Formats: sequence, structure tokens, C-alpha cells
Amino acid sequence: MIAAKNTSWLSRIPAGWKFGTLLAISISLYLISFWQVLLALLLVSIATLVSARVDFKQLRMPLVTLAAILAVVLILLGIQTGWLNATIAVLRLLTMCIFAYSVSLTTSFDAMLELFQKVASPLRVLGANPAQIALALSMAIRFIPELKRVYFEVREAQHARGLGNNPLAVSVPLVIRSLKIADETAEALDARGYDSAPARHHRL
Repeated sequence: MIAAKNTSWLSRIPAGWKFGTLLAISISLYLISFWQVLLALLLVSIATLVSARVDFKQLRMPLVTLAAILAVVLILLGIQTGWLNATIAVLRLLTMCIFAYSVSLTTSFDAMLELFQKVASPLRVLGANPAQIALALSMAIRFIPELKRVYFEVREAQHARGLGNNPLAVSVPLVIRSLKIADETAEALDARGYDSAPARHHRL
């Protein structure tokens, strides 16, 4: 879920600052044990998402899925550890996810790729390829929501045909469409002359 053309104030902040702040917030959330403070931070995260001028059509299904998951978490933790602890856990997760949506939706693919490559650059001494690692991470972030969208489309189509309860009827088209997306992506990378091989330094 990455919006390259977002023009909000959040899109003008460098990717490194946004992801660094997101990391700091995520850690801080688990150091806070007062539900009142967590609730206030949740409201801040919602205000941040709204001010980011994102297309909420992209978030409708992810938010519904997130709400369903958190409802299950709330019930299970409520039964096992008490409702106060369950509420605190859900507030933490929900706040972190909304902040993450704000960051990902206002950061372009190219900005993510550049950031991840910088972060992975120290691994070069171990023989790793920072460019390859960065591309893998960026594409994972980019295509996980895309594959989820494809899954729901396939499931709805098969449900309309009366095949919604047949796992093969859903999984086979999903695999085929996923492979098609992967093939199209590979062709696009080849067309751009992307070279994932580590740079070689020759001594004269």
C-alpha cells in the first residue's frame, strides 16, 4: 500500500525519519502500561492518518481485517489475562498499525528502496548485496497488500459461482494470478536493466 503521488505534509518527510520515528513509537508503546495514554496515542495516530490525505478505499479492507483480528485477540486475551490487559494490548497493536499505514501510504517505492539499501549497506562486508536485500524488502511491503487484494477478488468471484467453500477453487486461481504478477514484475525489472549482482572492484 504505497502511494507515490501523495502530497501531504507526511509525504515530504524523508523516509528515514518516518521509519525511524515509527520504530521509536512501536517500542514506546510497549513501555506504556496506562490505557488512558495509549488511547490518547491512538487518537493521535488516527489524526495522523487522516491528515496524510490517503485514499481510504485502500484501507477499507485492511482495516476490516485488522478489526476482526483484534476482536479475536481482545476476546482471547480477555479470557486468559483479564480485560484490562487485553484492552491495553489491542490499543498498542491498533495504534502501531495505524501509524504504520500512515508511513507506508506516504512513502514511495523508490524512497523505501533507497532507505533499505542504506540500512543494509553494512552487510556488504559479509558478502551480502544491499541492493538485492532492499529490493526484496520493498517488494514484500509493496506486494503483500496486492496479493491480499487478489485473494479477496478471487474469493468473491468463486463465491458468486457457488465455489466459495472449495479450497482448490480459490487457491488455484490465486496461485496463477500471483505468478502472473511475479512474471510481470520480473519483466519490468529486466526492462529497466536492474542488476542485482554485487559490484566488483578490480585492482589495476
